[in-house]
Amino acid sequence: MTLLSAFLVALSLSMDNLAVTVAAGCAAQKRIPVREELTSSLGFSLAHLVMFSGGWGLGAGVGRWVKQYAPWVAFVILLVIGAHMVWEALEKQRHGKVPTSLHGKTLLWLALATSVDAWLVGMGLSFTRAPFALTVICMTGFVFATSWVGFYFGAWLGEKFGRRMEALGGLVLMGLGVKLLLEGLGIW
Repeated sequence: MTLLSAFLVALSLSMDNLAVTVAAGCAAQKRIPVREELTSSLGFSLAHLVMFSGGWGLGAGVGRWVKQYAPWVAFVILLVIGAHMVWEALEKQRHGKVPTSLHGKTLLWLALATSVDAWLVGMGLSFTRAPFALTVICMTGFVFATSWVGFYFGAWLGEKFGRRMEALGGLVLMGLGVKLLLEGLGIW
C-alpha cells in the first residue's frame, strides 16, 4: 500500500464525516465558536483513530460479527439523530427557540456513527501490508479537516437559511443512515 492508497482510504473515510458535520453545523443556525469547532473536530478524529486502531488490533476474529451489525448500528443512530433534528426544527418554528451550541451527547453519537466504517477498514487493512501509522495519520488529518470545514459551512448555511437547513440536515442524516444500511446489506 502506497501513500496514494493511504490518502484514498483516508479521503473515503472522511466523506460521511463531512456530510454529518455539515448537518450538525446547520442545526446551530449561527456561527459556532472556533474553540467548539476545534474540540468537536478533535473528537471526531479521535473516534476514528480509536475505531480504526481497534479494528486493526482485533482483526478478523470479531470481524464477521461487527460487519454484520455495523450497518444497522449506524442506521439507527443516524435515523434517530436525524429525526430528532427535524423534530427540533419544527418545534423551534412553533416556539422560536434557536440552539446556541453543539451538544456533547449528540456529537458523541454522531462521531461513533461516522467512525464505524473506520473499524471495518482497520480490520480489513490489518491483513494487508498497509502501513498502519501512515494510514492513521492521513485518516485523522482528513477527518479533522472535514469536520472543521463541515461545522463551519453547516453553521453558515444554518445562519443564512435558518430552521429549514436544520430540518434538511436531519433529513440528510436519515438518508445517510439508509444509504449505509443498504450498502451493508449489499443492496446499494
